[in-house]
Amino acid sequence: MTTKKQINRLLGELAARNPDLAQSERFVVIKPLRHVLRSISIDRGIEADSPQFLCSIGHFFSPTAHRQGITLDRIFLPRGAPHRWSEPGMPAAFFEACETQILPKLRSVNTIEDMLRFRQGSSEFNAAMEWVIHRIHFAAAYGRFDRALRRFEHIKHWDRSRMSWRRPQFEHVADELVPLMRADDREAVIRLLHRWEEDRVRRFGLEAIYEPTPFPLELAAGA
Repeated sequence: MTTKKQINRLLGELAARNPDLAQSERFVVIKPLRHVLRSISIDRGIEADSPQFLCSIGHFFSPTAHRQGITLDRIFLPRGAPHRWSEPGMPAAFFEACETQILPKLRSVNTIEDMLRFRQGSSEFNAAMEWVIHRIHFAAAYGRFDRALRRFEHIKHWDRSRMSWRRPQFEHVADELVPLMRADDREAVIRLLHRWEEDRVRRFGLEAIYEPTPFPLELAAGA
């Protein structure tokens, strides 16, 4: 079956082959980490001998951000290539898929704007209700408070008792971010987004690759 030792060994070798990667448990993360986290990870597959390879992109200025990001895609090895732990050629096939297909795409996503362009064509990104909270984060980071508050209007009547895993995401926005945007307190919004981001960096032990970076809202304020 897929074990932590197998995952650590494979991801450790991928990181050793690519100096801009840092390993964090069952993930490798592209350095440096600013607002956007880009990662490759390995999960257990349905069959014990078949791992599941994943890549993801997400913003880290969320109090519930995860190393697996907010978009998650499978990495498929080439047809006919070995894909089981028991097949000797599997690591080489994994490295080739990552280095020729996945990493170039992830490396092209450096900013919040890059991330939005990268996912803009996704119907899931544009339509799914769970994305509304993420899009409020993005609008706040750009200082587009009117847009963020309009989006919040669509979800403000959600029943908190029935939101299950969405509830913490919603409450951080409703109770912390929205009051600051309604007051047009741009400095407080900037401080909140940085605090959320720095808390997640510490939570996952990523301080060594983190580079604090101004949000677009800050740059506009300083212009």
